[in-house]
Amino acid sequence: MTDVAAIDGTVLTVAAARIHLRVGSKVTDAELSDLVVAAQGRIESFLGRELVGATGWATVDAVPALVRHCVKLALSDFYVNREAPQLTDEQLRPIIGSKMLVTIG
Repeated sequence: MTDVAAIDGTVLTVAAARIHLRVGSKVTDAELSDLVVAAQGRIESFLGRELVGATGWATVDAVPALVRHCVKLALSDFYVNREAPQLTDEQLRPIIGSKMLVTIG
């Protein structure tokens, strides 16, 4: 199994995604990697900032557990509801809305 967190800055490794989704070896590392990147992108889009980097937290380890959990929620949504993901901003707002990037002016 591949650990891609150190490579591309994702907050979940392929191994962690495999365990979370309980898919064993029936899904390839490449497929899981794509889902992890998409799930993190969904949360970054909601928050209006990247999770790790210039507008995000300094390191992967610094990302709050609640934000990391929401990436898992998005991952599950993308895996289970491949045809039409259902995780909405209204569902995310009470969980991690306080982590949103706010700009004034």
